[in-house]
Amino acid sequence: MKTCEFPSCPTVLLVEDEPIIRELIAIALEDLGVAVTSVETAQEGLEITSRSAFSMLLTDVRTPGAVNGLELAYQVGQSQPDTRIVVMSGYHDPSSHALPSGAVFLPKPWTLDHFIGVISDQLARSTSLRAQPAA
Repeated sequence: MKTCEFPSCPTVLLVEDEPIIRELIAIALEDLGVAVTSVETAQEGLEITSRSAFSMLLTDVRTPGAVNGLELAYQVGQSQPDTRIVVMSGYHDPSSHALPSGAVFLPKPWTLDHFIGVISDQLARSTSLRAQPAA
């Protein structure tokens, strides 16, 4: 793992149901010096964010279960307004369903350089750089 490129090492909650993609993203984030918590579903993401805050939520829109990544993004945006939110999808049309305020859309497929650029930019904007107990 590379040393952290940020003033304080950020924390990211990664929500991605495809195991290989989840692992690839986690490795890319860890190479940036980010502490990653990875889960498969948005429901798992809701459970974790009820206990901890993160610098960033990085979520796919389509995940198994009753809650999707967009609903998770809205809930985190309301309960943890300092958390940067990046929503990914190969299917979602951001013009048909608005993203939470301040959220960034990352269309799949993306190149690794584009991914790292978007994530680095959002982490640099983060004001909440360490996981903390949720209020």
